[in-house]
Amino acid sequence: MSLLSTGAPTRPFAPSRARRAGLLLPGLPALTALIAGLWGLDRPPVWRDEAATVSAVTRTPAEMLDLLRQVDAVHGVYYAFMHVVSALFGTGDVALRLPSVLAGALAASGLAVLGRELGHPRAGLYGGLLLAVTPILSRYVQEARPYALTMAATVGVTLLLVRAVRAPSRRRFLLYGTALAGLAYLNLFALLVAGGHGVYALMEARRGRAAPRRILAPWCAAAGAALAAVLPLAWFASGQNAQVGWIRSPGAEDLRLLAIRLFGDLGVTGSAWPGLAPLVLGLALYGAARCGAVARVALPWLLLAPLALLTVSWAVHPYFVFRYVLCCVPAAALLAGAGLAALPRALVVPLLAVGFGLAAPGHLATRGPDGRMDNPEPLMAVLERAARPGDAVAFAPGLVRKYTAVYPGVFDRLDDVLLRRSPETDGSFSGLDVGRRVAAARLDGVRTLWVVGYTRKMQATGWGDDLLPEPFTCTGHWVSGGVAVARFRSAAA
Repeated sequence: MSLLSTGAPTRPFAPSRARRAGLLLPGLPALTALIAGLWGLDRPPVWRDEAATVSAVTRTPAEMLDLLRQVDAVHGVYYAFMHVVSALFGTGDVALRLPSVLAGALAASGLAVLGRELGHPRAGLYGGLLLAVTPILSRYVQEARPYALTMAATVGVTLLLVRAVRAPSRRRFLLYGTALAGLAYLNLFALLVAGGHGVYALMEARRGRAAPRRILAPWCAAAGAALAAVLPLAWFASGQNAQVGWIRSPGAEDLRLLAIRLFGDLGVTGSAWPGLAPLVLGLALYGAARCGAVARVALPWLLLAPLALLTVSWAVHPYFVFRYVLCCVPAAALLAGAGLAALPRALVVPLLAVGFGLAAPGHLATRGPDGRMDNPEPLMAVLERAARPGDAVAFAPGLVRKYTAVYPGVFDRLDDVLLRRSPETDGSFSGLDVGRRVAAARLDGVRTLWVVGYTRKMQATGWGDDLLPEPFTCTGHWVSGGVAVARFRSAAA
């Protein structure tokens, strides 16, 4: 028996159009976010929080555990991950920031997948593209901190929830609950998005997506299990409240900046420039009105976590800092993507072009020398040029000592004259300084002392004069953003 050709043309095995579209859908936002994240990645100056990352990940595992027992337990998972990254690729700016860049690409591509899961692939595609070009995404993917990873993880956890609600099963809810617990260990405040997830599950149950008991009961079990898994970390971290003791109660300016940043732009204190935010807000409102499936997921995700953190900050203790709710930004982008998808297709490209134009000043600002609270590089250049081997250095406060891990070549030449116990030995970022009597003895014979500190504290204390138990004369000071350096000469010299 033989098979005879029918004469019909045959095609080689190749991806279908639908499959190619399925690959393009998450790939285009990911590529856009990757390009935006890599653009000028080494340009933003290392600031104090990134210096904490460098200080933590360059310690031995035992020293890192000692640090986490005393401070920053909430970042333990991130520091452990970055310890591996630094061991493999070093502690250069690009190497330490690259995981955040990749996380931003994952978040943008995840929005595209989420939109497709909700039955609105164009909303997901446009939302992912909008997220990729927002200055607020560039701000946080270009730093060695856990917030971009938290954003990507939140998108992934939300996608798992949507899949579990649309096709309920014990395995899917178990996977969601496990991922939710992992998200909280990456950033404890990100657990607040579970409230928005609960609202979504309730709305879908009421709409008859499935029997309410098949959605609400397993969601409650999954969220409850995640909460139980996170309670040990929350309890332990509550003993480290000094880490957030600097946070003040949010005011009107914080609310204004929150509205701008949630919708994609930087927001700068004292500046009226909203950048991209009004366009994203307008598209998000239109998307919420036109696309119920997206709105039921994105609106609770966008609103509940910031409102909860604000309420706690006003009623109990100030905890509100925008980066703690950065994980809600993708929800605004997804709503705006739904708004774009509901418009005539001829308007999509022009509006995206307008959006990028509005975002350009924010992109340039976040990559500039003033893109972070601190810019220590000019000050390090001063020390490298003017300080001599044998000169002494002191820090005001001791937390500024974190920069010694970032610029060892600068500080290794100087005598840390007030240091009693190193940060690694002390299990802290600041180390432990000697008392004033011992400091007086150590400063005896020192001709030149450099004081490195935070600008506000330095200005309030005569450029560090309060550190000095004997007469020294300030012969010059330099300020760069939130960091300052002062040079003192001994009166006996």
